[in-house]
Amino acid sequence: MNIKIFNFRKSKYLEKMKWLLISIFLILPIFINNNFFQINIFICRGAVLISIMLAIIIALTTEKGKNILTYINASKNEMKKIIWPQYKETLHTTCIIIFIAVIMSLLVWGIDSIIFRLITFLINLRF
Repeated sequence: MNIKIFNFRKSKYLEKMKWLLISIFLILPIFINNNFFQINIFICRGAVLISIMLAIIIALTTEKGKNILTYINASKNEMKKIIWPQYKETLHTTCIIIFIAVIMSLLVWGIDSIIFRLITFLINLRF
């Protein structure tokens, strides 16, 4: 029982250390850009790139990083299962939607015109 608790604490401690290291590797590029601007631009950008890559690699070894990778892989597998419509089907659906939108706008315009004329007629009756 004590061994499991110890391993649990150890894994939490290791996770915290990883996140601290990730934070350091993400703050390091700011320090590099502010203090080493006189060094060759390629060396400076290379150090920034390496620092960010190390942060990403370490982040992927954490529990949250593993969960993110699992989610991305599941999303890729779901994307493979999608059946995309053919060109003709897409064209026909688009034409139907445009036709219905035009018909509905004409219908709303007609109802609006009728209501407008009715209100105008009612206002003229009062005077």
